[in-house]
Amino acid sequence: MNSCKDNKKASINDEQNKSIPGDYYENENAEELNEKGIEFSKNGDFDKGKEVFLKSLELDPNNPTTLSNLGLNRYLDYDYDNAIKYYQKSYEVSDSTYHIAGINLGLTYFYNKEFDKGVVITNYVIENSDDKDILSTAYVHRALNYLGKNNCEKAQTDLNYIVENFQGIGNTEYHIKDLTEKIKNCVQQRI
Repeated sequence: MNSCKDNKKASINDEQNKSIPGDYYENENAEELNEKGIEFSKNGDFDKGKEVFLKSLELDPNNPTTLSNLGLNRYLDYDYDNAIKYYQKSYEVSDSTYHIAGINLGLTYFYNKEFDKGVVITNYVIENSDDKDILSTAYVHRALNYLGKNNCEKAQTDLNYIVENFQGIGNTEYHIKDLTEKIKNCVQQRI
């Protein structure tokens, strides 16, 4: 997996933003355009990345990979409403099996302050995936949404599960430290 990161968004960690090169392409040109869109987005040229992803979708309109990457492009450009739209479309056309779109959707709901929706989508991913990379990220994003709802206890339960089950996967150590600090602040605010 490749990660896209907006350098100006310091609070967002590479492992939280997942994009991948395509492995579901019927059209080779659409796949190449997806790759170019990823590169433009990684380099912070979100407008050009969006333009290239849209050209890819003209050739392969229901490609979950490109739709999800376009969602990530919009997310990184703080266009959360359109990010949500593209992630939802990616999940829809994949019959809710393209879980990268689901975990990114959960994170976008968190930043868009739609915490209940973030919990629902991450619950769905957790219940329907067995991929440890996907699951570790889903638990992190669900914990963030619980924190957004000021539900410190459920966030702590997710953190405990992450610690017990996902050590050494992706950027788990960062997430453990980040969630530990956020949960501590959550509990202190409630006292």
